Amino acid sequence: MNHSRWKLSQRKAAECRAEPPEVIAEREQIRLAHALGQLVYGRRLALGLSQAALGERLGMSADGVEAVELGGMLPVTADLLVRLATALDVTVDLHATPGGRNTVVFEEHAA
Repeated sequence: MNHSRWKLSQRKAAECRAEPPEVIAEREQIRLAHALGQLVYGRRLALGLSQAALGERLGMSADGVEAVELGGMLPVTADLLVRLATALDVTVDLHATPGGRNTVVFEEHAA
């Protein structure tokens, strides 16, 4: 195979491997949920709360809190973020960007 045919075949192979936009969006949603879960876990421990105690504040079960902490609460909704902010006494900053790589940050309130 000559070089130009090889480059063409490589380009076609790359086009076939491109993920559909809905898969990319779902992957970003999973990444964001996992990042949120890590923040919730860290803040819960910092406050000395059990999953059950945080669940009471959130109006959900300890299993629900565990699901959030493991990144399994999909989709991440505005309602969930507001409830977490109240229950964990934090400000939640969600930065959404057109190209993905959204971020979520907790800012603790001053004591």
